[in-house]
Amino acid sequence: MKVLVVDDNQDITCLLSKFLKAKGFENVVTNDPKDGFQKIKDGNYDTVLLDISMPEFSGIDIIQKLEQDKILKDQKIVIFSANAFTTKEIDQLVKKEGVHGVLKKPIALNQLLATITC
Repeated sequence: MKVLVVDDNQDITCLLSKFLKAKGFENVVTNDPKDGFQKIKDGNYDTVLLDISMPEFSGIDIIQKLEQDKILKDQKIVIFSANAFTTKEIDQLVKKEGVHGVLKKPIALNQLLATITC
């Protein structure tokens, strides 16, 4: 399984990359959201772990661009963020075809594994 991790925090991406590798997942990491968007468009990832709260080009921006390009539905995106989500916001995000889950930081690693593998 190939996982793309898009988060502007290098500490988080480093930790997630090490964890995923230890669990046998191939993974690619980027700390640049625009690069992450391009990697989603160009790559073939089984799952994309996408931080919502990034400066200049947020995870929401990435999802909107993928919708505009009509390729969101072809993705398996798991959103994560330290920001508190309202139930309404979560419902709106997971209703989008291509968004498969929402995790809150700090991420429980067993929950992350369950979300990726389902």
